[in-house]
Amino acid sequence: MVGEMSSILRELEQVQDRLSSLTSDARAEKHALMTRQDELRTRAARLAEDVDDGYSTPELLAQLAGLRRRRDVLNRQLRATGPRTVPASGVSQVEERIKKIRALLADRGIRVR
Repeated sequence: MVGEMSSILRELEQVQDRLSSLTSDARAEKHALMTRQDELRTRAARLAEDVDDGYSTPELLAQLAGLRRRRDVLNRQLRATGPRTVPASGVSQVEERIKKIRALLADRGIRVR
C-alpha cells in the first residue's frame, strides 16, 4: 500500500511539473493533465482512508498541516484563475481528508481547529 501511494504521489508531482511548464495555448493538454491529476488525487484519498488508522498522532498532525497548506494553495489558485483551471473537486477532496483526520484525532482526544 505504501508503494502504491508513493507511486501515486510521484506521478502527481510529474503531472504538476508538466502543468506548470505548459504554455497558455495548450488547453487540450492542460485539460487532460488536470483530469489525470484529479484521478490520482481520488486514488490517493481512497488509499489514504485505509491507512489513516495506522498513523501515529504526530504523523496525522503533520498530514493535517500539509493538507491545510494544499487547501490554501488550491483556494488561491481558484480565486486567481477561476474554476476552469483549478477543479473545485480538488479543494473538496482536500477538505474531506482534513475532516477525516480531524475526526481520527478527536477520537484520540486531540482537538484541532
